[in-house]
Amino acid sequence: MTLNSSRGSPAFKKTLALLGFLLIAPVPTLGVWFAAFESSDSYGAVLWVAAKVWLLFVPVLWWRWVQKQPIAVPAPSRRALTWGAGSGFLMAVGIFGAYWLLARPVIDFTALAGLMASFSLDSVWTYLGLVVYLTLVNSLVEEYVFRWFMQVQLNALMPAIAAAAGSAAVFTLHHTVVLAAYIPWGFNVLASLGIFLGAMIWSWMYRKTENLWSAYISHIGADIGVFAIGYHVLFVAGSA
Repeated sequence: MTLNSSRGSPAFKKTLALLGFLLIAPVPTLGVWFAAFESSDSYGAVLWVAAKVWLLFVPVLWWRWVQKQPIAVPAPSRRALTWGAGSGFLMAVGIFGAYWLLARPVIDFTALAGLMASFSLDSVWTYLGLVVYLTLVNSLVEEYVFRWFMQVQLNALMPAIAAAAGSAAVFTLHHTVVLAAYIPWGFNVLASLGIFLGAMIWSWMYRKTENLWSAYISHIGADIGVFAIGYHVLFVAGSA
């Protein structure tokens, strides 16, 4: 999957890029809103699934059949793997370390664990199953949507740094919405700032390596740090 489109007049390409961006940008936030806040209603679950299907298929169909671009998925290069693993490890350590040093001393673990348990996250196996899905599958879909498709469209409309910031902002927004269901707003703001920074780093890595594997592997590392915090809150500190 390449970073630039080459067919058609510049104005036409920009129009298609803008339409492609608008087709995708609102969907992640709407999907997590229905999952987090409308999950008690059957239509909420249906709309969440519809959003996931939309995000999975529309980008590649738009790219191939509307923008008429070839699909090429490069194999992971040594540089991409090294950058991804190294940055992912640093992110995991940094995320959990920030939680341990800054957030842990002031968190009401009983209240937070109770809140998360209300979303059926009080079973170790349920939690670990969710972690596996979010870490391995959902993070790949997010990189495909935000670091590839959305950034490609924005690159046709604005400078690279602005495109990276735009895709990072949309990426952050849907995380902010879902975190609002689980954690207080003060922690949500701090987490959202970290998510935005991580997204900018992944965008930079993708541009430098021209390989989505670097961002994906780094994303896995960040998720491991996040879900290690969740495990500690739910099954260590929250049950003490």
